[in-house]
Amino acid sequence: MKRSAMLKGIQLHGWAGGPEMVEVAEIAARRFETVWLSDQLQSRGVAALLGAIAARTGVGVGTAVTFPFGRNPLELASSMATLAEFMPEGRRVSMGVGTGGGLVRALMSPEKPVERVAEFITMCRRLWRGEAVTMGDYPQTCAALGLRADGRASFSWTRAADVRVVVAGTGPKVLEMAGELADGVICASNFPGHSLAAFRSGRFDAVSNLDALDRGRQRSERAEFTRIYGVNLSVSADRDRARAAARRQATLIVTQQPTQNLHDAGFEPSDYAATRAAVQAGDGVDAAAELLPQEVADQLIVSGTPGDCIDALAELLEYAANAGFTEAYIGAPVGPDPREAVGLLTAQVLAELG
Repeated sequence: MKRSAMLKGIQLHGWAGGPEMVEVAEIAARRFETVWLSDQLQSRGVAALLGAIAARTGVGVGTAVTFPFGRNPLELASSMATLAEFMPEGRRVSMGVGTGGGLVRALMSPEKPVERVAEFITMCRRLWRGEAVTMGDYPQTCAALGLRADGRASFSWTRAADVRVVVAGTGPKVLEMAGELADGVICASNFPGHSLAAFRSGRFDAVSNLDALDRGRQRSERAEFTRIYGVNLSVSADRDRARAAARRQATLIVTQQPTQNLHDAGFEPSDYAATRAAVQAGDGVDAAAELLPQEVADQLIVSGTPGDCIDALAELLEYAANAGFTEAYIGAPVGPDPREAVGLLTAQVLAELG
């Protein structure tokens, strides 16, 4: 398979204005099959944006990723099934779901997160088949949201909502659950165990936890399963701006990931100590990012001009294909200016990737 053929999607963030995001998605739809939106809770509403994108472009849409905490699972399940009604032939809704990133965990401390995600997936599948569900059958969800144990719900308007469920995660518990219950898994290059650093170190198999995924697959009754790799990238005609955006994204990783995870992938504390200290001192992400060496950020985020990005992107996709991934997407931050970045990707980077 040509490496560019693996790249079926692009991930956008809902920080820019809604109309602008839809316009950027229209550009992306010329080349990509799926537009993924991150769900940060504090950004613009993902369901509304995905609905607008689906209706305007006819492209497949997905969440990369959403989470069940602090939400009514019926609303999330309904949003996904409704989006599926907008899909033309050959396009699908993909519900990427996980245990929540740094911005989510800054607001809440979910108990038993893997179990909650598993309950959410199971509930969604039954609702999408038009079955009635009893809230008490999902004890973690029921207790966390104060739902009535004897409460029952169903979607009378659907019998076979075509929604692909893919789980994002890095730990062995969540990956094993993904293998058993999901239609696929998302692994992203900005996480140490799935990063360029992990591949180059030769320790990817040891630190990726994908053996746990295989254990879950042994218990699964689902034939379909797709391994999706997210290549976090920042591109711009202005190399300095592209790399600054990459350092900012990498700063969020090195200041939130456990030291052991970073060490296992080949990072040393001296690589990011100043950046962590700045965040802990309350200096802010932008100031902390200035202290992160570019070579450290490069191991997590591909960045630079279109010419800078092509070789690094090709290298990562080659590694990913050899590790068993068959689908990939371009992930956040994409670039300091999303419209410019998507234009450069579609017109220059992918054309040269081969």
